[in-house]
Amino acid sequence: MESVGQFLRQTREAQEKTIDEVAKATRMSRQIVGALEEDRFSVLPAPVYVKGHLRTYARFLGLNEDDVVQMYMRFTQQQDSAEPDEWDAVELEMHETSRRTGVFWQRVGIVALAAVIVVAGIVWGVQRVRNRPDPAPPEPTQEEQVLEATTQDTLIEWHQLELTVVARERTWIRVSADAVPTADLTLNAGDERTWQANERFTLDVGNGGGLELYLDGSLLGTAGTGSRLVEGLIVDENGMSH
Repeated sequence: MESVGQFLRQTREAQEKTIDEVAKATRMSRQIVGALEEDRFSVLPAPVYVKGHLRTYARFLGLNEDDVVQMYMRFTQQQDSAEPDEWDAVELEMHETSRRTGVFWQRVGIVALAAVIVVAGIVWGVQRVRNRPDPAPPEPTQEEQVLEATTQDTLIEWHQLELTVVARERTWIRVSADAVPTADLTLNAGDERTWQANERFTLDVGNGGGLELYLDGSLLGTAGTGSRLVEGLIVDENGMSH
């Protein structure tokens, strides 16, 4: 079964787009785009954020967002169901070996030998600890450094909300980020502004229907309808509310 990451990568390559182009257009980091295409969803904070990134990526490629999310859910469900329990697999292998050979003591001997090896390893390790000073902590491998950088990049990104406004018509706007006054200005048609917040934005808009709102790159809609004044509009991770 083709994974959702393979599907996105093949679609991107068919459209002759680079990862840098995707990252710039979607405001996702290159590490996040790479993680999505490689099905490394575990480096992202939670499934809800994975789905949000997938929808953003699908929209950029001109794909059906719901279809891409469904592919992700089917893929992860298949991965979960396909992972055998480690101890069940060991027990099954030992059972099959015993059934084929019919030698009961072979299994007993293997267990006894494993126990001896474990005990010998423990004794050896204790002696080494007693006979040498505390070692310096090992340097992380290159793979561990890349994984840590990717995880930190993802967590930092999703601890910040990014609001982008695009004026379709001339309008006045006042913005507070986390209850701190941030902007009070007039935008002309075509003007665009972006702000960040940890939890929420509060907006007053003079011409609600003339201002489009985007949260983390996803269109929320216009601030209001017609040319009416909008006061106390809240934008947070759940969308828009009054």
